[in-house]
Amino acid sequence: MIKFFTNRELSDRLGIKLAKWKRWSREFLPPDPLGGMQSGYARQYNPDQAFTVFLGGHLVADLKFTIPEANQIIQDLNKWLSEKGFFFDLRGHSMSDRGMDALIKKYIIFIRREKGVDKRFKFIYTIRGVISNEPVQHKGFEMMKKLYVETSVNQRPEKPSEMDMNVVKTLYIKGILSDFVDAVGLERNRYAALS
Repeated sequence: MIKFFTNRELSDRLGIKLAKWKRWSREFLPPDPLGGMQSGYARQYNPDQAFTVFLGGHLVADLKFTIPEANQIIQDLNKWLSEKGFFFDLRGHSMSDRGMDALIKKYIIFIRREKGVDKRFKFIYTIRGVISNEPVQHKGFEMMKKLYVETSVNQRPEKPSEMDMNVVKTLYIKGILSDFVDAVGLERNRYAALS
């Protein structure tokens, strides 16, 4: 059974001021078909709606994107997030067993703005799936050996994949989801990305 949450519940559990949570909710979700100032119904959030607001708030408050930019990022990444199991699974036995995805311990999304000619926000995302990160000895020095896979979202094939780390913002998406699930009290096995 799916649980729904109120503004106050989410505000309290996530440690976000109620007014800020409501403002983010208005910015990152479509209008509530049942709610409204005059209706007498308080908005209820399913886990995916609550996570969308939480993610949008993180993009604005912590990564310093504007609200229109954060909305564009959420829209751009929505399909990928769904495919990789970052949304609530009603069946309750979500496991990532699809090839290499089952090996990935965490995802890191590098977000960079593409210089565009129009006024729309255009972002390119390089998504790194970390498989292992272990210390090794090499010529008397301790180093880290990383094994990962990378993919891109919104990148044109002719563009080089090198990133200028001075203009890239980093989103530790699996950590954001984990913090959200733990704070709200959801079952981790409902998310393939966490299993």
